[in-house]
Amino acid sequence: MEAPSRPVGFALHPSWVIVLAGVCAALHVGKLPPALPDLQATLDISLVQASFLISALQIAGMTLGLAVGLAADGMGLRRSILMGLALLAFASACGGFVSTVSSMLWLRTLEGVGFLLVVMPAPALIRLTVTSEQLNTRMGWWGTYMPGGSALALLCGPWMIVEVGWQVWWWLLAIVSVFAWLAVWWCVPIVPRASAHSDDAWTNRLALTLKTPGAWWVAMAFAVYSSQWMAVIGFLPTVYGEMGLSVSTTGLLTAFVALVNVVGNIFSGRLLQRGWTARTVLIFGYAS
Repeated sequence: MEAPSRPVGFALHPSWVIVLAGVCAALHVGKLPPALPDLQATLDISLVQASFLISALQIAGMTLGLAVGLAADGMGLRRSILMGLALLAFASACGGFVSTVSSMLWLRTLEGVGFLLVVMPAPALIRLTVTSEQLNTRMGWWGTYMPGGSALALLCGPWMIVEVGWQVWWWLLAIVSVFAWLAVWWCVPIVPRASAHSDDAWTNRLALTLKTPGAWWVAMAFAVYSSQWMAVIGFLPTVYGEMGLSVSTTGLLTAFVALVNVVGNIFSGRLLQRGWTARTVLIFGYAS
């Protein structure tokens, strides 16, 4: 890896900045569930429509993930993260002005693309900024980006929405994304792209990916996990609200459920560092 093109202005290691960028992206996943009651009242949406809004980012990942991955590979890892954070900031800023469900759905889809541009190249970029001894532990911390960011949004969202409204909550997260963009731009070095060989065309990489059984198994394994995650976390604030719990209690309880995942991610990184195989850790996790 070549030296950064500009001096690193902060003491924070580039890999930690990448993790924080992932947390910022996950904030946009977790910002919607606390706002559902207000969105139902403001935009007159049903629970079925709400489920589409919640899953818009996942639908974008399912349908556009491969294309975004190829694009990120071509444009460069750091540039992909910067573009993703810019899309998240733009879509979230526009979201505070919408008055229809369709407009919100389109913006959530755009946020889904931005989310993918941030999180897909992040692990590869982390690999290039840490030593081999640090890799498993740092990747364990990277695994906390989704539960960590979601928990933070679920904890702060209800309070912010009650105090200033969901529109300001959307705008605030747009500002957070701008700060994350600046942190990545300043702290993360430019990693040279691999040389483009004639046999490394995107069609060849696509065919290789689709023909690799391991890629399909990993996708299925993650689908099992993420489907449970979104089904529970996405509607948990609504369920708590229907049970008559206060906004503050709802935020705390939902955030706690999300934070439990942080413990599992960090613990799995430690286990891998101590010599456990990924297969063993996965079996242990699914059994639990």
